[in-house]
Amino acid sequence: MQARDSTGLVRVTIMKQTRNFKAGASILAGIAFCSIAALTDVTPAHAQDNNAASLPQVDVTAPKPQTAARSQHVSHAGYAAGGTAMASRLPPGTPVNIGPFVNVPAEAAHPIGMPVTASDCRMSVRPGHPYFVEFRSRTAATYGHAFLFYGKLSPEGHFAWVKVAGLHPAGDSSATYLMGHVLPVASETGASYGDLDEQYMTARFCVTLTEQEFQRVSSYINQLQHSLPLWNALTMNCTAFDGMVARFMGYQAPANHLQVPEDYINEMHRLNSTPAQYAAYLAEMRRVNSIPVPRVPPETPVTLAGRASAAAAPAPVAAAARPQTVATAPIPPSTGW
Repeated sequence: MQARDSTGLVRVTIMKQTRNFKAGASILAGIAFCSIAALTDVTPAHAQDNNAASLPQVDVTAPKPQTAARSQHVSHAGYAAGGTAMASRLPPGTPVNIGPFVNVPAEAAHPIGMPVTASDCRMSVRPGHPYFVEFRSRTAATYGHAFLFYGKLSPEGHFAWVKVAGLHPAGDSSATYLMGHVLPVASETGASYGDLDEQYMTARFCVTLTEQEFQRVSSYINQLQHSLPLWNALTMNCTAFDGMVARFMGYQAPANHLQVPEDYINEMHRLNSTPAQYAAYLAEMRRVNSIPVPRVPPETPVTLAGRASAAAAPAPVAAAARPQTVATAPIPPSTGW
């Protein structure tokens, strides 16, 4: 590079070196994490599960739409609770209801191509256990994300209402996500984009509960959500969050929280199931992954959440398009988690 001012030449060179150093550090951090995850593994162990009764495989449909309750309570930016709006037009963080989901941030609700199903919970249903916790994983731009649903089942075994919890970096900045592989970064503990769409789901493990059991577990989840302000890919990540909840409930969880989320949740399912139950689960997952996936609609209608609005908005209707048959779940076009 040529410049008449030698001071200006030195300044430009330093800026270039700084940018190259930052880029190199990010790449090295990503390589280090992937290497650790690949080198560590969990020794398989068999365990019996008395929680679930093996049921014949059945076709499962999405929850029936429910009518949202109207309220005069005013939510974010003057939007009236109980009113309807398009999720993409709401301010980030606005609590909304959609399908069976209650009080999820608007940015997690758009767009949704496939409403969620409760087929694994239906395979685990027991009399007197109308509540549930379902550990889940989904795809992402990198190695995926683990989170959980918890709520109540309908008498038919569908999701009546669902809350979402999971540990992930705050916001949608790729820089924050990469930095979290080196240092702890600010976290969020609610729903994120992709959690509410069945087409991205890669693994799940459902446990049904009594009302008393659910109240105890729900309080613990709420406590975790308010006591984990930081996320780090190596120490306190999404799989570690799910593992803490599973162990609190008395279930086995993989010792290695550096496994990719899909492997972690599948291993959790296997550790707490009989061989026959786990085989039935794998067969159901193959069926789910073979369902034609419609194109994701550009807009998703939601109901504004409020104190008096516990019902959910009708599930969005996908735009008419040629279906796409998938062998594995697609990747949500969003952040790395």
